[in-house]
Amino acid sequence: MSHVLVASQVLLAVIFVVSAFSKLRSRTALRSFAATLGMLPGPARLPAAAATAAAEVAAAATMMVFPPIGLAVSGMLLIAFSLWIAVSLRGGRREPCQCFGASATPLGPVHLIRNGLLLLVVALGWATLMFPGDPVTVAGLALAVPVGLAGAALLIIFDDIADLFMEISGSS
Repeated sequence: MSHVLVASQVLLAVIFVVSAFSKLRSRTALRSFAATLGMLPGPARLPAAAATAAAEVAAAATMMVFPPIGLAVSGMLLIAFSLWIAVSLRGGRREPCQCFGASATPLGPVHLIRNGLLLLVVALGWATLMFPGDPVTVAGLALAVPVGLAGAALLIIFDDIADLFMEISGSS
């Protein structure tokens, strides 16, 4: 089970690093993300965007150094993001998802599904903390790290995959 924790740590850390980097890579990127926070008053958007990116960095950093705190921070962020999406959808707002960089794809149910999958990864990480199992081995790391990286890559491109499936199913 310890290898499952490593895969979970890698997956969540990569998700949050990529998400934070997409917001912090330039002033324009941060302002672009802030503009999507339409439920907030104008003056609060830029500080909220910066705080979001800082929390993502904190989640990734603590994930690798102290997994219990990293998992807790990740879970709280994902729940907050999911609540934000749900409230936005309920209010009829369809801001673009800039979770991983500039995107025109509006927030929607697919983003709640992605966050649900990420919350399952958090739960899996917690389960491995409670039931650690065998110690981590080099061979196990050789499998766990690429699995975490592949999972992160798939979840990062999740909206693109979902859009592709929607196009395919809509055209048949």
